[in-house]
Amino acid sequence: MLTIKNQSFTILQFTDIHIGQYPFVEEDLLTLKKIDETLQTTPADLICITGDLIWSEGVTNPEKGYRAIIDILNNYQIPVVITYGNHDSEEGLNRTTLRDYEKMIKNFVTKSHSFIDSDDKEAFTVEIKQNNEVAHVLYFFDSGSESLIDLEGYDWVSLEQVDWYEKTARLYRENGHINNDLAFLHIPLPEFEQAGEHIIDGSFWEMNPRIASPKLNSGLFARFQRNQHIQAIFCGHDHDNNFEGLFMGIHCIYGNVTGYNCYGVLPRGYRKIVLSDGAFKTQIEHWTRNN
Repeated sequence: MLTIKNQSFTILQFTDIHIGQYPFVEEDLLTLKKIDETLQTTPADLICITGDLIWSEGVTNPEKGYRAIIDILNNYQIPVVITYGNHDSEEGLNRTTLRDYEKMIKNFVTKSHSFIDSDDKEAFTVEIKQNNEVAHVLYFFDSGSESLIDLEGYDWVSLEQVDWYEKTARLYRENGHINNDLAFLHIPLPEFEQAGEHIIDGSFWEMNPRIASPKLNSGLFARFQRNQHIQAIFCGHDHDNNFEGLFMGIHCIYGNVTGYNCYGVLPRGYRKIVLSDGAFKTQIEHWTRNN
């Protein structure tokens, strides 16, 4: 059970790790080393990985990259939660197989209200408790890969997942929990474009397009806004964005690209999220490449 202790709860968000072909190239070895060093030196209550753990297209035995990440995670007594990105199952692996690998993570968190839609994309919650009551609910959405219909671009949170969210949020309300929640997914929602016009902190350097969201908007953000309990949405995907922006009262926040074996000019690192007193604080921690 995840529990707030000493009045705060710390989440480390890694995203776009992008471990590639085995034997691993120098960039992959550096990525794994930096994750390991971070977990050695940074106290945390939860590790959250928001997709693109590996490259899978054109990679022989891509599961070896996933296993290398798992081997590091299993060295630490820190709970882990994962949602997947567009590169994790391009070929050779599917979402069901990826979820099966989660069973090898010794400290994988307990999922609540797990739901898998007709395209094999999972949505679930993770509960954080304080004084034996739910203090925060973390909502996770597998945002998929490429568009599943004849439409250029990326997949979107499905209508089935949106319906699941509405029903699940209602259950929490009926049990007395009404606010202070967070959402996590890989591909940014289309509303991150508007949030980019109201940046609180961070860099908005991605180009062509500046926000690589799906072309189809399935309405999840609108549901969040109506229900007024999601404080922030965290994503990955765009390696040259790590900003925190605000749109219609909801913080839209990128993680920081973690892996060295992928495009992007941002320094590599991770995002730290601290929950305390019913609110959250967040900051980027960058790594120095050569130490």
